[in-house]
Amino acid sequence: MPSFLSHVVALAVVAAPLAASAPPRTFDAEPVSRPPSGVAFHVVRYASAPRWLVQRDGANGYLAHASDPSGHTGFDLAVFDGEKTKDVSVSARLRLAGGQRSGGIVWRVQDAENYYLARLDLDRQDIGLYRVTAGNRTRIDGEDDLELDAAAWHTLRVAHEDDEIRVYLGGIRVLRARDRTFGQAGGAGVWCAGDAVAHFDDFTAGPAGDRSDRHNDADSRRRR
Repeated sequence: MPSFLSHVVALAVVAAPLAASAPPRTFDAEPVSRPPSGVAFHVVRYASAPRWLVQRDGANGYLAHASDPSGHTGFDLAVFDGEKTKDVSVSARLRLAGGQRSGGIVWRVQDAENYYLARLDLDRQDIGLYRVTAGNRTRIDGEDDLELDAAAWHTLRVAHEDDEIRVYLGGIRVLRARDRTFGQAGGAGVWCAGDAVAHFDDFTAGPAGDRSDRHNDADSRRRR
C-alpha cells in the first residue's frame, strides 16, 4: 500500500506546474519600509489607512501587514496588478506572526467586498474556504485541528476551474468544493484580519493548469 510520504511526493510533482504557471512575485528587490509597486490596497469596515510595507529578513524580502493599534475588527486586502482570470491557480507563502493570526489568499476578486477567500486561522488551527459577498463571509468548506506551527511559513494554493475549487496547504489538498457565485474573471491577492501581523511572499497567479492533479490529490482526512 502506498505510504503517506509517497502521496505527498506524487502530489508535489504533479502540483508544481500549476503553481509555476507565472513567475512568483517576490519582494527581494523592493525598497524596504515602503508599500510595493503594482499592488492595490483595500480596507473594509474601518477607516484606518492600509498598513502594508516591504520588509526584509536577510536577503529575503516579503510583504508585511502591520497590526492596527486600534484593534479594529475589519480586514485588509492587497490585490496584485495583472490580467484578470477566471480559471486560475493562486498561491502564496504566509506567516501569521501576531495579533489575530488570520490570513489567506483571494481570487476572482470583483471589488473589495466580493471575492473568494481561502483563510488560514492559526489561533483556531483552522482552514476555511469562503465566498465574500457585500463584505460578508459565507463558509463553503473547512477543516480544523490542523496542529500547525504558529511561527512558521505556510504555503496556500488554490486551483479554481469552472465551479470546482481545490485548496492546498503545504502541497496537500485539504478542501474541495463547488460554488457558482462568481462565475467571471477577477483579480487575485492576499487577505488578512485588520489587527493581524502577517507576512506574505512568493505570490503567484495565473491560468489553471492540467486537471490531472485532481486524480492524485491527497485528501486531508487520509492523512489524519
